[in-house]
Amino acid sequence: MINKSILSLLLVFSCLNLNAQSFKPAADQAKLLAELKKTSQATTSIQAAFTEEKHLAVLKEPERSSGVFYFKQNKMRWEQKNPVKYVIMINGDKLRIEEGGKEKNVGQASRMAAQIKELMIGLVNGDFQQNKAFSIAALASDDQYMIVLTPVNRRLKNIYSKITMVFPKSTLRLKELTFFDKGGDRNLLKFHSEKFNSQINDSLFEIL
Repeated sequence: MINKSILSLLLVFSCLNLNAQSFKPAADQAKLLAELKKTSQATTSIQAAFTEEKHLAVLKEPERSSGVFYFKQNKMRWEQKNPVKYVIMINGDKLRIEEGGKEKNVGQASRMAAQIKELMIGLVNGDFQQNKAFSIAALASDDQYMIVLTPVNRRLKNIYSKITMVFPKSTLRLKELTFFDKGGDRNLLKFHSEKFNSQINDSLFEIL
């Protein structure tokens, strides 16, 4: 089976550095979702650095890591570089994971892995809006939007209570992705140094 830490990374994500009370229901959710979809459809590739904070109830301080992320069509490479190397790669129907220098076998959990793979690509390309495994709510603050995904799928409900995505109003590009564990832990991902629609070598999606 894929262990819980791997699922946390696959779902390719804490206290937001924003006051949650500053967010209110978006005035026109359908219009906002359409605008987010339009932006994602105009994006052919993404290259970005990321930082990750895992807030665990058993630890006083969050676990921190960082790495790089690549996306191109239905291909994705999530590469943690610090403190240890960890790679998740999606290439079409294929999902591969490397941890501690060794490739993990995901065959025994292929159904769940396929579902997670679909979600990860959907979070990047905007197809999450058609994912029936979640209900969607849209919120807005003065300068940002937040999309809240609440699992309705039984398998995902057993892992996460919700997933939130934060987009600056100025760009409509994903900047923060937070996974809220059913048990109370949180995993926060922040993206920076992004490059959009640039050339990405296909070999990145073939080599772990």
